[in-house]
Amino acid sequence: MLSLEQQGLVSHIHTSSGRVPTKEGFKRYVESLTEEEIGRQYPVSLESYALVDSNIDDIISFSLDNLARLSGYASLIAVSGREDSFSYKGMRFILEQPEFEDIERLRHIFYALEVRMGDFQHLLFDCFDEKMKILIGDDIGFEEISDCSLVISGLRQKNLGLSLALLGPMRMNYAKAVSCLNSVRNQLKEAVEGYL
Repeated sequence: MLSLEQQGLVSHIHTSSGRVPTKEGFKRYVESLTEEEIGRQYPVSLESYALVDSNIDDIISFSLDNLARLSGYASLIAVSGREDSFSYKGMRFILEQPEFEDIERLRHIFYALEVRMGDFQHLLFDCFDEKMKILIGDDIGFEEISDCSLVISGLRQKNLGLSLALLGPMRMNYAKAVSCLNSVRNQLKEAVEGYL
């Protein structure tokens, strides 16, 4: 543990507390994750789109709900095509995280999602490829949520671009988040293909 602390990968919050990973520690962990390990560790069982009315907006809304429920984090989506839009669901999961029992931290998240919605939209619009992007802490670029992490992946189908993301605390379960996001994105990709 001393070696990890000297490398800046763990730290003490208080002298009497245990060690917790730093932002650099989380980054090192995320870099070590492989897709094979993630899929094996967190297989995801998805609800069928058969229950969804045959319109693309319902499919997108269903995907957002599904992603939040499966992952236990807030889910976000940016859509570019017929018209640009940004929405999020699952804020109830943010409320369940111990980090956000502090009302000030919670206020910052709501501020970022509501007042800086355009900035979030631009951030997600830069991620329409299927590559998984994990932003930890201030890498997100929002001072208000520098104690959070954002996992993003997207897809592009003909004239439609979609970017899905999960927002949670810095100590989020990254392997589970990546697995859920991958699964929902792939299912959404298949569902959307039939409407374009």
